[in-house]
Amino acid sequence: MKPFIYISLLILSSNPTEAQNSIIVSGKAIFEHKCQRCHGSDGTKGLFGAKNLQISRLENTELISIISKGKKGMPRWDKKLSSTEIESVTAYIKSLRK
Repeated sequence: MKPFIYISLLILSSNPTEAQNSIIVSGKAIFEHKCQRCHGSDGTKGLFGAKNLQISRLENTELISIISKGKKGMPRWDKKLSSTEIESVTAYIKSLRK
């Protein structure tokens, strides 16, 4: 199974598994390095118009598209992050939801 598909299936899973937790931890590390400045450590900072990620209800495909292509002031990450890394960040963002 390709890593991208495998991670997608884990993200869709309703029960977090050890593998999914590992993906979230990886996504958190990337988020802290690349995204925290504008979104804040808990996803609520909103610097430069960054959205509150705790209240976002975007689906995986929408999140992946925004992370990959950027939006307004947000840079595109598809040239700097692999699809697996983008999927990991997506999983972490979804873990921030309240």
